[in-house]
Amino acid sequence: MVVLSNSCSRVEPNYEGVLMTNYGRNGRADFKSVIGRQMTAMPGTTLYQVPMFEQKGDPTSVVITARDAGVFTVDPTYTYQALRGRGIDIVFNYKHVGVSEPNVMMDNIENAVLNQLVINAYREEARNYTTDSLMNNLNAFEQKVEFRLKADFDKKYFVLNNLTSGLKPPESMARAIEARNNAIQQAEQVKNELQVAQMNLEKAKIDAEANRVRAAGLDAKVLQEKWIEAIRNTNNKVIITDGRTPIILGQQ
Repeated sequence: MVVLSNSCSRVEPNYEGVLMTNYGRNGRADFKSVIGRQMTAMPGTTLYQVPMFEQKGDPTSVVITARDAGVFTVDPTYTYQALRGRGIDIVFNYKHVGVSEPNVMMDNIENAVLNQLVINAYREEARNYTTDSLMNNLNAFEQKVEFRLKADFDKKYFVLNNLTSGLKPPESMARAIEARNNAIQQAEQVKNELQVAQMNLEKAKIDAEANRVRAAGLDAKVLQEKWIEAIRNTNNKVIITDGRTPIILGQQ
């Protein structure tokens, strides 16, 4: 029983088991999908386990070139997972890169196949853009790369879940963009300051006009009161010529 137990291996949860027999001499026909415990004591028999959960790929940063020789840097990362039901294809097609250990199987496939797919997609798609058009259409560029890679990953028996480019423009362009953004901000600031100054000037004009009107109204009122007071206290004859302004003549 101890010998039998040691000669069996169990397919772990969320893995696809692939049992190879006869050393794989008959090609794909010697590989089959399996679940549960499997007898692996027979010579030429190996149980492979393909992870079905999400994985993360992180290629090294690379330089890509636009159509007019503008140079960009991309530092992509992506998440993916194996297509369910394609464990046999994965083991059979990538056996040469080292898939016997589940813990490093996907790392080996990434380094040998998937990372290069990602790098090639960025390099080749960048050639469809000039430097300026790439910067002005960055979202469209990344969408095209992702659309292409989804199809490429599918052909390799994987699903691409998410992709981030980490794209950086040339240093000279980065400085130009920063200078342009600073100029735009400064122009907006000056514009706002001019608008505030114009509003303050208009307000000052309105206040001055209001003060003039108030002063004129007050002077007329004061003058009228003084005339009334003078009429009240004079012994001279008072003649009203226009109904408003009295004329004071000498004493009788």
